[in-house]
Amino acid sequence: MARVRAVDPQGEHLVEEEVPHGIDPAAVLQAHGFVPVWTGSEVVDGQVVLIYRVAPGEVPQPHQRLGAYAVVVARYQGVRSLLLTTFARSEREVWGLPGGGQDPGEDLLETTVREVWEETGQRITALAPQDLVSRHWTGRAPSGRLEDYHAISAIYRAQCPNPVQPVIHDVGGSTADAAWVPVADLPSTPLLDWQRRILPRGLR
Repeated sequence: MARVRAVDPQGEHLVEEEVPHGIDPAAVLQAHGFVPVWTGSEVVDGQVVLIYRVAPGEVPQPHQRLGAYAVVVARYQGVRSLLLTTFARSEREVWGLPGGGQDPGEDLLETTVREVWEETGQRITALAPQDLVSRHWTGRAPSGRLEDYHAISAIYRAQCPNPVQPVIHDVGGSTADAAWVPVADLPSTPLLDWQRRILPRGLR
């Protein structure tokens, strides 16, 4: 495990911490309210220390979101296909699994069924847990607020006994389009990176 060190413009040490596995080292310092610029690294007692020159910045607000997503494969118009959606506020076309955030007091299975219906108009059954994915970064929310964002995503495999032409019921929400995408076309389909990594298990 590496460490990250913040230094001021004169080289004085300000903060030094371990970097959790899978976390951007800069995000560790951003959580302290620093604006980091990487300057190099050194090895101390056999451990890599990443060094960032920092300046005071805006302190990000912690935000955690629990969401649920579905891997739904069905024969649509005779072709084995995966149910996908695109995002209304994305700067480029990118596809992802239907799903979204859990409402207060809602069971995650209920979240998955509701989100798939709202985003695609499909009725899904036989949900089975597949993955639990944790992601953490610092960035701007659509409101402009700087957030220390922790996303926890439950992934379920589900069946769709009666696949139909997708319809977006949550008009004005985060979904721009929904489609049954042939599985054979997935290698050339722009997908969210973290979802592309977990898809092979759901497509078996």
